[in-house]
Amino acid sequence: TAAPAPGLFEEAFRSALDGGADGVVCINISSKLSATIQSAQAAANSLGADARVRVVDSRSVTMGLGMIVLEAARAAAGGASVDEVVAVAEEASSKNRVLGSLDTLENLKKGGRIGGAQALLGSLLSIKPVIEVVDGAVEPGPKQRTRSRALRWLVDQVAAEPKIDQLAVMHGAAPDLGELLDLLAPHFPREQIVVADIGPVIGAHTGPRTIGVSYQKG
Repeated sequence: TAAPAPGLFEEAFRSALDGGADGVVCINISSKLSATIQSAQAAANSLGADARVRVVDSRSVTMGLGMIVLEAARAAAGGASVDEVVAVAEEASSKNRVLGSLDTLENLKKGGRIGGAQALLGSLLSIKPVIEVVDGAVEPGPKQRTRSRALRWLVDQVAAEPKIDQLAVMHGAAPDLGELLDLLAPHFPREQIVVADIGPVIGAHTGPRTIGVSYQKG
């Protein structure tokens, strides 16, 4: 769970630039949850202002970050300039929501990433915590007494949006993945929902059975 060293970023930046890239846009996991962006910025600074390396704070995680990166990649593939790609990434970040249901907050507590969800710790045994990434930090949602109610809360957040451009469900070995997809289907075409595993970086902090949604507001 340690942040990558600046040298790894510098190596990647140099490789891209030496390979003929006009510039590099590096979009990072939220600065409020990781020091990764500090390493990226240090590497960019070491290359100098002429290197055309821009570092962006996604203020998001997991598939929220993924959606922002995809938006930026599409812009780059369409011929956008470095500054235009940065603008697309920042706009996508402002429209992104990440919500999750955890089996326990214990992993977030141990990893020091609990943020405002600290308020839920006193009732760990009697609730199924729901969280949201708000401006890059982990914040608590309303307390849910059962897992099924936690899933319903996730669905209600999606259903309340007037328009959604992209929707993803991400999970860490969640046995009720199919149930959540069924609940979401009336609100968004099921065949267009991206399903992704929560990787080891986020999974180390959220623990097994975590399940969540990420979407871009239209």
